Amino acid sequence: MPQQSAAKQFWVISTVLASALAATVTLSGCEAVDAITQKLPLPWLNHPATPEGPASASGSGTNGSSSSSGDANSLKKHIDVGNKYATSGQWQAAIDEFKQVLAVDPRNATAHVQSGWAYAELKQWDEAKTHLLSAVALSPDNASAHSNLAWVYAEQKHWDEAQEEAKQAIDLDGKNAYPHATLAWAYQSTGQNDLAVAEYEKSLELNPKLEQSSLAAGILYCNAGQKPRAEAKLKTLTQQNSPKASELQARIQKGCSVKK
Repeated sequence: MPQQSAAKQFWVISTVLASALAATVTLSGCEAVDAITQKLPLPWLNHPATPEGPASASGSGTNGSSSSSGDANSLKKHIDVGNKYATSGQWQAAIDEFKQVLAVDPRNATAHVQSGWAYAELKQWDEAKTHLLSAVALSPDNASAHSNLAWVYAEQKHWDEAQEEAKQAIDLDGKNAYPHATLAWAYQSTGQNDLAVAEYEKSLELNPKLEQSSLAAGILYCNAGQKPRAEAKLKTLTQQNSPKASELQARIQKGCSVKK
């Protein structure tokens, strides 16, 4: 499972929020997507892509590397140091460590996953995508690679690809909340709000601390005229002392749609 990063929240709500709050979207309707979804901040964007599955930092086999034992130890050291840099938010330093691995072993899936994660944290989406595509090619069963590739596709508004990668990540790791949240965002951004709510709820079932999923679901409920459900999400955020509680409260006070 991806670990929570100590870095600051990666995405922030865009300045279109004020105008977006007045928009109404029914959960089953085909109306244009609410403007708030165009820059929906999601909390899983700062999670490290801790390697999972068959990908490894050394050795031969699934990830295609063929390092000697000496090289393998050196590569593992660079991976470990890079991960430490990454978990403290030193993304460029982490990338430099992973580069040293790839200079020796360009087929090292772990280094590609971790590089993709670090580049994504720096909002260098093309570089992130290049590494994550390499990772899924070298290690197709690596759930973290698919999950983070889904995130990058979503950032680039490639919604179909984001949905596909998120679904693959879910198939590989059904207990990971993050790809459910990414899938929800992609659904919401393409007007599939019923599916979006279901995925937000699934992400919260797996990780109740995903505050942005509570906020996004609450806004969708309010837009659909389901005020009691929106207020339930507000209660959850308030109990968590989340700053997002005030955002959802403002939306509810603005007036939820009347359910048809």
